Amino acid sequence: MKIALVPISESPFGGDLALRWALELWGDHIPNYSRQDWVDFYSNTTNSNYEEWTGKGQELVYIALRGEEIVGTIALVDFDDLEEFRHLSPWVAAFIVNPNLRREGIGSEILLSLEERVRALGIKILYLWTEDQSGFYAKRGYTLISAAKFESLDIGVMQKELIYP
Repeated sequence: MKIALVPISESPFGGDLALRWALELWGDHIPNYSRQDWVDFYSNTTNSNYEEWTGKGQELVYIALRGEEIVGTIALVDFDDLEEFRHLSPWVAAFIVNPNLRREGIGSEILLSLEERVRALGIKILYLWTEDQSGFYAKRGYTLISAAKFESLDIGVMQKELIYP
């Protein structure tokens, strides 16, 4: 069954689950981002405009569904936490696969679904940063553009140029 991405506002239980996963994974682990920041992030995105990409601080969170089952979440944001990369946009963020369903190819499907969606919005390049998943993204066409330090974290900043048919 194909993965469908729906705005967080269309899946309120999905938003609660996504927040729980984010707090379990990252909680206070991400520099300058508190538990309350996670709560605010997921709450604020319920009022975002999902019909067009304007950038300008825009944050979109999608719940990934396989039928009725919530299998993950992924976000598209105008900028991420890295001050020296603020000129790059948009960013893939808050990408989580249901912990009970990892290693089944769901992450690849979620990422592909987001890429299809952003193509429809006219976006040509996606950016992301990761602490430990560079190999996953590289296998899906993302290239490392910088190894960076984010506070105490060693991260890889990656990009993917989207190909239009």
